[in-house]
Amino acid sequence: MKPTHHGIRRNGRIVVAAIVGGALILSANPSMGAAKKTTKTKKKVTTKAGVATTAAPTTKAAVAAAGGLGKQADGTYLGKGGFKLDLKNCPKDYDVNQGISDKEIRSFISLPKSGPLAGFGLIADGMNSYFRYVNDAGGVAGRKILLDAKDDLYEAAKTKANVAEAIASGKYAALVTTVGTPNNLAIWDDTHKECMPQLLNGTGAAQWGDVDGHPWTIGMQLDYTTEAILWAEWIKQEFPNGAKVAQLTYNNDFGLSYSRGFKIAIKGTNISVVKEELHEASTPNLTNQFTNIEAALPDVILLQTTGTFCTQAMAEIEKRNFNGKVMMSGTCGSLSQFFKPLIDQRLTGKDTYILNYLKDINDAEWQDDSFVKLVKATLKAQGLDPSQSTYATGWVFAWYYVEILKIAATYEGGMNRANIMLAARAMDKSMPLTLPGVTNKVDGLKDAYYNEAARVARYKISDPKVIGTWFPQGAVINKEGSLGTYKKFKDATG
Repeated sequence: MKPTHHGIRRNGRIVVAAIVGGALILSANPSMGAAKKTTKTKKKVTTKAGVATTAAPTTKAAVAAAGGLGKQADGTYLGKGGFKLDLKNCPKDYDVNQGISDKEIRSFISLPKSGPLAGFGLIADGMNSYFRYVNDAGGVAGRKILLDAKDDLYEAAKTKANVAEAIASGKYAALVTTVGTPNNLAIWDDTHKECMPQLLNGTGAAQWGDVDGHPWTIGMQLDYTTEAILWAEWIKQEFPNGAKVAQLTYNNDFGLSYSRGFKIAIKGTNISVVKEELHEASTPNLTNQFTNIEAALPDVILLQTTGTFCTQAMAEIEKRNFNGKVMMSGTCGSLSQFFKPLIDQRLTGKDTYILNYLKDINDAEWQDDSFVKLVKATLKAQGLDPSQSTYATGWVFAWYYVEILKIAATYEGGMNRANIMLAARAMDKSMPLTLPGVTNKVDGLKDAYYNEAARVARYKISDPKVIGTWFPQGAVINKEGSLGTYKKFKDATG
């Protein structure tokens, strides 16, 4: 293999159909039996939970319904909303079919499986759980979906190394759900140069709407800027005469995205930031930060952090008997991952607020929901803990990826990497675990953000020894299409 002009070693012509070494394969890896041949009709498999999965059709009628999107006569690829890809801008040895055979589609994920954010490693297991469920029903267009995962400890340099290795291998059709804002920023120039789809980033930074400068990258989550704007609206309602706010901020691009967005949102209001305390990934505890926050006498504390720091922050606040209001990042929302550890400390986390847009599979509100039942039944059947809500988060990301692949299969040129990227910018369908009232829609060059909706919820408990529940504080606030694209956002905010 020779290095390309982009400095990344890559064998772009290899398309594999076998599982690679066990170091990259998770315990929930899909079955590796032979894939079924594509049929001209949809195959429906009904589970005990009463929910069906459907393999994507590849008939001429389906392609016609796509409206001529996909590969054009001049070799370019045309997507929804004027989005276009020209593979002449890709490396000379670029293979649009890399990672895709007639039996499988292989993708790669880099995320923390060790360190303070190790809990997010369960996302990959959850994704493989859903892929196994889909594969058992015939896959997508007759192909099984395979996902290889590698630990990056939430270190951007390690993510960059993992992704460089994945690109150099020539094995992968796409990168899916890389976790972390600094981690994705570390790789998106490389993926852009290599024309590697970087899909459904596990972060809500506004940059993932940069359809103009980074057309091969897209997110999925509620973006942190919209989240911070909704925080400001909530504070205005709770404190109509004004409020003093303190911020606990993870000192990286993730936490600072919240910080910048909130400060933009409160310009010209009677809300002021009286204290901002930063913490690093290596910070052993948050005692000093909360001593300073407490001294500022805030009305509201914003927890602009994630991972084990969510639990640490709630513990510090509860021990100090803070009487104001606490709003936390949506990344802290997993009841099993972040709230259960408080019980072991004889703490509760009660009355913490959050913006959520997904159903928590452990929330009493959703125990009769058919898709929640499906998730839990499938996890249990696969030998995974059905109460671990981070697995369900993996199902969310995996569901969107499967839907993207279904769309791509209907485009001119069929299932290939360019059409997968086009399809990622054509979503107009909400995942079954999204809350009623939440829409997920993107539109090529016009709207680059999947989700701009959420509702305020308050964490309540009835028994201090049992995980509580999120209690809605009003209807979903939907700002669909308001952010538009990253360019529009930058032009509006300076």
